[in-house]
Amino acid sequence: MTTPAKFIKILVVVQWKFINVCAFFEYILLILYLLQMQYMINDNILERKSCLSTLKDMYLEIIECLKHVNRSIYGMPVIVGFIAGTIGEIILMLYNNLLFPEDSINDIYHIVLASIELLAKIANLIVLYGIGHFTEQEINRISLVLHQLYVIERNPRIKRQIKFFILRRLHEHHRFEVYGICRITLRQLLILSNKVLCAYLFIQIQFKLNKN
Repeated sequence: MTTPAKFIKILVVVQWKFINVCAFFEYILLILYLLQMQYMINDNILERKSCLSTLKDMYLEIIECLKHVNRSIYGMPVIVGFIAGTIGEIILMLYNNLLFPEDSINDIYHIVLASIELLAKIANLIVLYGIGHFTEQEINRISLVLHQLYVIERNPRIKRQIKFFILRRLHEHHRFEVYGICRITLRQLLILSNKVLCAYLFIQIQFKLNKN
């Protein structure tokens, strides 16, 4: 491969990784913002700082925003571009750089760099799982908050509003799902990792058999 062609290939790889990282952190920051908004709503309900109907409208807006973010805007890129892509890169790094490295990269310098990159990718997956888990918990915590408010409230009209809100929440238990099909849980990530690993090992075995 000529030098210009190699330079262009490296530039494309760097550009793709940079765009992928930027999109990932943009997605994380957006979810964190919605999580913070939901946390404020739950606190305001207990402290009665705002009208219940206003907080209810804000809650419904947050749910709608999460649906748009996870289905329309970032849904498929998060599943394909980040989750599946990162797990695939982790398996490739384990296979090529740590388990069966070539002689040219079989030194302590490359091993340390590969280990750091591997830990960073695993940390990103854990962050993604943690954000989804805590967002789901905080959104569903509103049912407990409403129940606590219902117990201490004395105004019959407000108690009736709280009761209707609780009934609606019972039928709308929130699950943090990406694209409506992928719930980011530790179990789902492990299942996806096992599938990618099995597929990769199967392909490697086929290549070995064809060579022999």
